Amino acid sequence: EERALHEPQLYQYTLHARCYQMWSYWVNILDAVWQSAVIFFMAYLSYQNESFNNVSSFGFSIIFSMIVTSLIHVVLQTSRIDWSLISSTAFSFLVFLGFTLVFDDVCVVCIPGESPYQVSYQALRQGRFWFTNLLTIVTAMLPRFTVKCIYNMMRNPLN
Repeated sequence: EERALHEPQLYQYTLHARCYQMWSYWVNILDAVWQSAVIFFMAYLSYQNESFNNVSSFGFSIIFSMIVTSLIHVVLQTSRIDWSLISSTAFSFLVFLGFTLVFDDVCVVCIPGESPYQVSYQALRQGRFWFTNLLTIVTAMLPRFTVKCIYNMMRNPLN
């Protein structure tokens, strides 16, 4: 409370709701629609004519792209990248990967009708999986990264 009274310039940005604009909301909605469409349709096109095992790889490919895209999105949205951000992002990815690998190795009939047994192990060995995910993540993040670069060039981020 005392700091706010002594340094009001620190709080002017949120006090006048400059960061909560309607155009910002719609830009984020459009970006979310773009990212989800790219993630789904690129995986769909890559796995559309495949057997059941590759259909399961299709699902794993979508989840993998979603997680990595979300983590990259968080890193791009931060104004200061330090060891805590990098370590928490890496930790989040490793928890996802660890849980997935353990679940896929242990769960033989956890889901009635389908067995996710070894799906991630099979997918991680496929060149198609890696190529699809690399292309998907780059394509999904390209608009946000481009806008962020232009914004940083036009406006001095140190002000």
